[in-house]
Amino acid sequence: MPGPKQVPRPRLPAAKAASRAPTAPGHALLIIDHERLQGAAWAEFHTARKRLDQYARALHRHEEIDQPAYDKWLHRTFPLQVTALRDLHDEVATKTRQIRSAQVTATRSGRSLKRVWHEHKEQAANPEAFRAKARAGRDPDFDPDDEDSGRRTDAQPEDFVSKRTPGRTPATREIYRRLVQHLHPDRGGAWTPRREHLWHEVQQAWIAGDGDWLARLEVEWETAHAVVGPKSPLSRLRAAIAELDAARRDLESKLQGYRTSLPWRFTLSGAKRAALARRVEAQFARDFAFLDRQLSHLNQTIAAWEEDWTRADNRPKLRRRRFMQRSAIRRETRP
Repeated sequence: MPGPKQVPRPRLPAAKAASRAPTAPGHALLIIDHERLQGAAWAEFHTARKRLDQYARALHRHEEIDQPAYDKWLHRTFPLQVTALRDLHDEVATKTRQIRSAQVTATRSGRSLKRVWHEHKEQAANPEAFRAKARAGRDPDFDPDDEDSGRRTDAQPEDFVSKRTPGRTPATREIYRRLVQHLHPDRGGAWTPRREHLWHEVQQAWIAGDGDWLARLEVEWETAHAVVGPKSPLSRLRAAIAELDAARRDLESKLQGYRTSLPWRFTLSGAKRAALARRVEAQFARDFAFLDRQLSHLNQTIAAWEEDWTRADNRPKLRRRRFMQRSAIRRETRP
């Protein structure tokens, strides 16, 4: 049986065959005109800077104008309440510090709280004699007339309180490194009051671990020295926009707490003094009630510690009561 008929394939023209031949690799040069991108980034930077300036003016007005004016008005209008509240707050703080010190000492030494409290009272009454007695008990050759060397050898309650270290991101560390390079006294340049104030503020922000605060300070420094401009690289403009947003968030968080406070826009609300006075009186009442509850609890704790901790008079009475109870039980159980 004959097989299928084979159809001959048509031959391609020479031109088409040549077009399918492998070509040598070539190189292309791409040129990007980033002026439009630069212009858009500069416009965005300018908008972010205007928003930051608006928040900065509001913060400056509150801290530099409204808050001092409110404090003067408060001391002039409610002098007795301010003094009484300050004294009550100092009393609560003092007793809280004394109680915590006694608790830490008792926990560290294993002694009873009452014994430690009585020792603290003796020490407060005559600190020099108590210190000499304590050192003489530890060192038989101790001479109380010797002057201290200035080095502390006794443990204090604050030595046993753990200090939390703030979490710092790599971006926060990078901003702090750049600010130190610009503002450190050893970098040279005029040490102006503005530079000194900015340097101390940088240290406070670093201790607090606040990256937004550091970003705001870097923006202030760069603005004062015209580091960023319309012809700056696009990457630098984008980084500056991110720093402006971080600085705005820092100011916004501060203003969010200020807006609910009594001094907010104090100088702009002169017609609402009567309503503000009523709010202040209500706030004074709440503060007094809160501090009174705290002081009552502290006084109860101190009164419990100041009881006769030896209980010399109570022990014979307790033994007599138990003896009478056992005698009554025996009489009832007799046949």
